[in-house]
Amino acid sequence: MFRSVLTLAGHCCQFDIPYFKEHTDNQTNFISGLDSTEALDIIVKGQGHNGYSVLYVYDYENRVTLVDSYFSLTPESFFDVNVYVWAIDSSTYVKALPLSGRKCICFQDQGTGGGFHQGCMTRLILKRVVNRCRCLPFGYSSKELDSEEFAKCAWEHYICIYQTIEMIEVDIKDIISDSECYQRCDYVEYSTEVEFVRNQRNFKKLNENNSRVLVHFGQNTCMKYRREVLYTWDQMLANLGGIFGLCLGGSIISVIEIIWFLTEILCSIIASSCRTAVVPKDDDKNKVFVVSQKDMLSKQKSGKRIVGKYKFVH
Repeated sequence: MFRSVLTLAGHCCQFDIPYFKEHTDNQTNFISGLDSTEALDIIVKGQGHNGYSVLYVYDYENRVTLVDSYFSLTPESFFDVNVYVWAIDSSTYVKALPLSGRKCICFQDQGTGGGFHQGCMTRLILKRVVNRCRCLPFGYSSKELDSEEFAKCAWEHYICIYQTIEMIEVDIKDIISDSECYQRCDYVEYSTEVEFVRNQRNFKKLNENNSRVLVHFGQNTCMKYRREVLYTWDQMLANLGGIFGLCLGGSIISVIEIIWFLTEILCSIIASSCRTAVVPKDDDKNKVFVVSQKDMLSKQKSGKRIVGKYKFVH
């Protein structure tokens, strides 16, 4: 039921339902508890001299990341954890859009941005940690973080690591604005609401350093949101046609006729410009005049000379 796992928060004791289902008896019935009497009841050993206890509630498909929230477990306290669930569902029109348009990751985009939002953000944060502390933390490789090759972080580096993480988380908006970490198009989100009462009477029978935690669902139903395209191509065409017909009294046929009319005018202008030929000027060309022999003889008999009118006649 519980197994030890290594996470960014250190070594954790994880209650893994899929792991428990694989290794339990086939006759075991699983019921989602809604009341404190049906909840998962856990007794957690209180904090010692070398650390403190924290509790994460997260999706089993995801590892504990720097983006996941937690709450601290104080000794001699009773914690009632209500888990609320809401889901996101995307239509086929959204999934048909490119990644830059839908801003979410589909199944065919696995590997983009680390596969999910929390993992992508964690890698970006740790990449800045590596650049400052000059080592690879939490078992990550240089290929996973897309950074230079460094040695694994030793104990003396962890002060630098956690100080860098605290500084980055204060100004996390810079990473969010500069990154392309998208959430899944279809996913289930879990949010927790914690109530705790200090110095419960039940702890008289227990060790004073222990804490009691009840984890159960807050409601038997969940809210499901659907991500849909605001306008598809056919809806946009129908809306534009309706507005055009209402305001201008036109239709799609009118648009086609206008395009046809403009095309004919353009073709006519091109055809007329091609038929126009440039004629060279002939002012400097000599004109040839023919003077008959009869005219020449008549002019000679009369004693007149033809001078000046035609420069080639003497």
